[in-house]
Amino acid sequence: MEITSKGRNAVRIMADIAKNHPDYVSISDISKRQAITIKYLEKIMSMLLKANLVESMRGINGGYKLTKPASDYTIKEILDATGDTIKLSSCLHENSCPRKGNCETVGVWNTLGCLINKYLASITLKDLLDKTYKK
Repeated sequence: MEITSKGRNAVRIMADIAKNHPDYVSISDISKRQAITIKYLEKIMSMLLKANLVESMRGINGGYKLTKPASDYTIKEILDATGDTIKLSSCLHENSCPRKGNCETVGVWNTLGCLINKYLASITLKDLLDKTYKK
């Protein structure tokens, strides 16, 4: 299991925007602070916009801002917006494994995936900023 760079960067971007809440943050400022190219940043911002995690405003004082308080965002929600759902094994998805119905190990992978998702759903963006997440 590996979180993609889009997922990791999305969490960093959301934390960056949250630090400046409730003000709009320009994409160029985020790019400079996070060392992410504007082109790549725009792709990620598009995903965050589509998921309604941020809103945008054009103009000289425009940019991006959160649509709700940082305490209302979970890391899982942000990762889901980029398509980074936790998939531990391909055998858990659809009918990809002919032994899925009688495999002794499928329960282990399913339980582990549930634990990881539960953990990510328990950490908020505010927890990241406050460094109070469960270690």
